[in-house]
Amino acid sequence: MTKEDNKIPSDIVQQYIKLLDEKKEQTTYKIEYVSAYVEKWLYVMANSDKVKNINFVDCMCNAGVYKDGEKGTAIRVLELFNKFALEHTNKKFNIILNDYNEKRLEVMKKVMFDVVGIKAKNINVVFENKDVNKFLENTLFFSTYFNCYPYRSANLIFVDPYNFSTVKISTLNKFLSQNYCELLFNVFTSDYVRNHQNDEKMKRFCAEEGITSQTQEDLIKFIKNKLKVGSIKYSFAYEFKITTNIELYQIMFFTPNIAGLEKLKEALWDTFKGKSYHRNEKATQGEQIGIFSIDEVKDLSADGYSAEAKEMILEEFSGKTISFSDIEIFVIENTMLSSNHLIRYVLKPLISEGKIIKVGNVKRANNYKDDKYTIGTK
Repeated sequence: MTKEDNKIPSDIVQQYIKLLDEKKEQTTYKIEYVSAYVEKWLYVMANSDKVKNINFVDCMCNAGVYKDGEKGTAIRVLELFNKFALEHTNKKFNIILNDYNEKRLEVMKKVMFDVVGIKAKNINVVFENKDVNKFLENTLFFSTYFNCYPYRSANLIFVDPYNFSTVKISTLNKFLSQNYCELLFNVFTSDYVRNHQNDEKMKRFCAEEGITSQTQEDLIKFIKNKLKVGSIKYSFAYEFKITTNIELYQIMFFTPNIAGLEKLKEALWDTFKGKSYHRNEKATQGEQIGIFSIDEVKDLSADGYSAEAKEMILEEFSGKTISFSDIEIFVIENTMLSSNHLIRYVLKPLISEGKIIKVGNVKRANNYKDDKYTIGTK
């Protein structure tokens, strides 16, 4: 897809320019990352016989376009829905969009219906005009689309606020406790670190939510603990930094299914080529990586992360006999590595170094996924 493919015609943009936001450099990568995951998620869910309804919920969707004409997340998702809905006519595809600003929703409708268009009859677009917390608390509304017996629905929730104290963690906790879904949540760690001790509104918010964390690391741990509820079992957070290397926000991902985390890692590696965080490009323009191909850069990154992963495995599971699945879940939830990296960069080196022993319960020696492993000491 070219840059122009991601643009809305300038006459539409100029018509609504006062309602549109400036787009930050990291926003482009955020949209690419979320879109890459949605595409992989759609492929799995659209091809599942167990799924009837596919729901993407953007809780703070904005206007769908930025001042430079670039399409927002919801519009990119609609384009993906257009593709998959035409190929899977037996599924119902629902795009549920909420924003507290009614005028911005009108822009979204204009772009969706008059510019991009709904290409398939099995796509349904729903608009809500509420505060994000009130929107997420509307249990009756979500029951219309979620968990459709005897088939289950596939539900992906995207929450992308302007600042830290917009969305209540307690509201998300209750929502995840009641609904089977995946969540992408943009946490403005920089806003929290700057303001949680001196801004009165932020202090009240934190007191009400029980947030006492002093650092962004502690904040992320707090949120992980609060949102691993209901069916949610796995999480991962990816950092976005400004040019001075200060963290701006982390996009946190929560899922009931390890397959969701595997697909998220694929999206991360496709979008960021193995970088452990995104940093705005102006600070890194002088880096000389042009001599390497993209695959070589990815290999170098995976090899670099493997040392940390091996140390973590030896520390976490010392003296235990565990399954491949135990190792896989631990590695992909706690490092940048994906499932595709595990055997080549982690298991085989540890076995050759004599630090773990492949038990050998399976007939074929090269069958790593069905075997167990005894972990030595560091």
